Amino acid sequence: MAASVPGRSPLFRSLAVVVLTLCLVACGNQPDTGTQITPPVPNSPTAGEMPDETFEATAKIVNGKLDPPQFAGQVGTAFRLAVTGDGTEHKLAIAELVDGKTIAPSGVTNVTFTIEGQPGELEITLDGNPAGTFQRQSAGGGAD
Repeated sequence: MAASVPGRSPLFRSLAVVVLTLCLVACGNQPDTGTQITPPVPNSPTAGEMPDETFEATAKIVNGKLDPPQFAGQVGTAFRLAVTGDGTEHKLAIAELVDGKTIAPSGVTNVTFTIEGQPGELEITLDGNPAGTFQRQSAGGGAD
């Protein structure tokens, strides 16, 4: 009987690897909600009060798009997107949140804003072309 257990072991290990891989792939499609940082970043020019929480995410420009391309944050919080340039100056905009921030050709440019408005998915553009999405979430974390 003991001889049959080792025969099954590779099958079970293979199944475990497949399940783990599927979980990692599924998790890879989630928007980057950033990492909380302290102290909070300054308000956007149109914001009222200083948010209590600030989150930061990073991206780089690859072939005219952001990598990673999906970000998310809760209404009422501040967000800093640290964008690494690709050798060319670009204008980044996030519908309803960022009008047009110049991204330096090299190094990191911080795009800071306060997340305001109704929950939903917003388009991020580079030089007017689609480059990613920002999911504006309700205080509970969902896009509603």
